Amino acid sequence: TYEIEYEVKNQIRYFDTHDELYWNVTGNYWLFPIDQAAARITLPEDARVVSQDGYTGGYGNSGSDYAYRQSGGAHVFEATRPFDAGEGLTISLGLEKGVIEPPSFADKSVLWWFRYGALGILLASFLGVLGFLMRSFRKVGEDPPKGPVFARYEPPEGLSPAAVHHVYFRGFRGHGALISTLINMGTKGLVDIDASEKKSTVLTRKGGAAATLTADEQKLDSELFDGKKTRTLGGKYDASFTTSYTLFRKALSRKYGKPYFRWNLSYTLVAVVLTIVGVAVAITQTVNWSVWHLAFILALAALNGLFMYLMPAPTPKGQKIRTEIEGFKLYLETAEKLQLNSVEVGSDAPPPMSVERYERFLPYAIALDVEKPWTKYFEHTLPTEAASYSPAWGHFGSRSFSNVGGMNDAVMSSMSTGVSASLPQSSSSSG
Repeated sequence: TYEIEYEVKNQIRYFDTHDELYWNVTGNYWLFPIDQAAARITLPEDARVVSQDGYTGGYGNSGSDYAYRQSGGAHVFEATRPFDAGEGLTISLGLEKGVIEPPSFADKSVLWWFRYGALGILLASFLGVLGFLMRSFRKVGEDPPKGPVFARYEPPEGLSPAAVHHVYFRGFRGHGALISTLINMGTKGLVDIDASEKKSTVLTRKGGAAATLTADEQKLDSELFDGKKTRTLGGKYDASFTTSYTLFRKALSRKYGKPYFRWNLSYTLVAVVLTIVGVAVAITQTVNWSVWHLAFILALAALNGLFMYLMPAPTPKGQKIRTEIEGFKLYLETAEKLQLNSVEVGSDAPPPMSVERYERFLPYAIALDVEKPWTKYFEHTLPTEAASYSPAWGHFGSRSFSNVGGMNDAVMSSMSTGVSASLPQSSSSSG
């Protein structure tokens, strides 16, 4: 036998005409049956009971399987049958007004905080984080004005394919920056690319000055072929290549990172810290979790996620250059349509296609992931030249291809596979 003694506050309900003691005697969520149940209520001596009632059964039921009596000044409620699992006894005593003093304002405030304090903290946290993020967004997250995007027939002056890739994608996507740089070096006669094997690529540094290369390309050239004439990508991890690739990426990020685009991570980090603090404090004040607690926490998480997406913004310089890149990309992927429009509408026609123009812009098309439409335009515009096209910078051994697009796919696949194999496993998926 166990006897449990405890004290509970705020169990009286106050109405205009009477007060009420409403008490669930047994609870309704026991997993086992209850053989006997009774409640003995002792009130102050001057208390006058104006009504009494009881309810039996499952939650929400209003059964009347109970007996009520007064015994020695106490009010006794006793179940008249055993209860199955999930059933219980609830009693109600209506009291004359004034028997029990209602709680003071201070008591009500404590009770409110006990019940809703955690929700108040979560609401305040949500509003505070929202206000901070909105103010921060207006300060650093709004994009500068953007000019119109129209087809441009040249890349932005002074930008290499890798630079165009970094500015457009706001970082690196796959190995596009590296592959486009190597092919650009090939089209300039500085590198021979042997893609005879499907899973590796042999790069051979040919004669020729690096003066025609941009600074980032010169960085890769000096690191990749430092004291070496040949470099094989693929087969196994290559620490030297990994170092060269890492330095190349860092050089690009330094030059085309912050001057062109700001991630504004410090602002979102502050918001995350404020969110964590708010949720942690709310947890210490939470007595019973509800769907509202979960809703506020999910809303805070969604708010942080939304502004992590919205907060990054280009600089005015970055916005201008990226708009120019978008125009150049538009030309590379819709050149054939632009050519047709110029004939039908009489608008300015794009410059005529040639093998030299195709090769010159192929690295940029690879960097912007539009090499397929650019190659199709070449094949449709110059079918004879495309059918006999054999780039001086590439060798494919016994491999044969039905068109230029298939050849490009093979080169890029071999190079991508070779690069991935040469990098540590943990970084081989990044570019």
